[in-house]
Amino acid sequence: MSMRTLLQQVRSALTSHEPLTDLVSAQKITFARRPQRDELPGITLSLGNVVYEETKQSEVSAISYRVDVIVYGRSADETTEIHDAIKQAFLNADSNDFTVRLLDERYFVDADDIHSGYVSARWQMAPGPSQTSPVTLSPAMQGYDKMKINYDFKVSSNSDTDLSTTEQVYYFNFASTSGSDTHVVNLPSVEANLGKVYTFLLGGNIDNNTKVQLTVNGLDRIEGAGTYDLNRGGSSVSIVAVKTSATAFGWHIYAYHGLHD
Repeated sequence: MSMRTLLQQVRSALTSHEPLTDLVSAQKITFARRPQRDELPGITLSLGNVVYEETKQSEVSAISYRVDVIVYGRSADETTEIHDAIKQAFLNADSNDFTVRLLDERYFVDADDIHSGYVSARWQMAPGPSQTSPVTLSPAMQGYDKMKINYDFKVSSNSDTDLSTTEQVYYFNFASTSGSDTHVVNLPSVEANLGKVYTFLLGGNIDNNTKVQLTVNGLDRIEGAGTYDLNRGGSSVSIVAVKTSATAFGWHIYAYHGLHD
């Protein structure tokens, strides 16, 4: 991981947020260059203080980057609208490498009557746990203040679901069943999501004939196998991504209800 990776992801978080690029084109979102002679509005990015924080889980420090974003506009209305879009872009940022937190915001007008908005955010790169360090798992992964739950995820026959890396809990149920039905759920890479926890709640229309099948890619395994069937109505299971040996990774079932005899 590097500062270059950070800057690429920061700019991508802004330029991929359409409500923002509808107001300021991606070409006007630049690094540390004040658009003094450019046509307004414009946005500049820069890095503030970098903090190295000690961690118990690893011999490597957790690195926190302060990212400063300034918007230059022609009026208060224009500038504050762009300002709010920047904040939302950071709140929507989805990264496997950093956790993102808003730190500060300001609004001011300079001597040349240029309106400016300032948004500061912390992008923290947390080190992974060492092989010998104990780790306490929490269902609220990736630094979120609360779990993101997909409460009513209706599934259909002969189709696939790719799990989101920012949702923790899924409710799976067939809206209707006919004969033998299978809905396939594709789990993300274990190595890229170590410590990630998923919980699946099953509706009543799931049994040996109508099942949800968890699947993995490559060398990943679910309890030593390539697939795992969820086929008990009203049951639930929680799985966690772990490193099972020096080179192997897998999803481990650590809690369940009604799945096993």
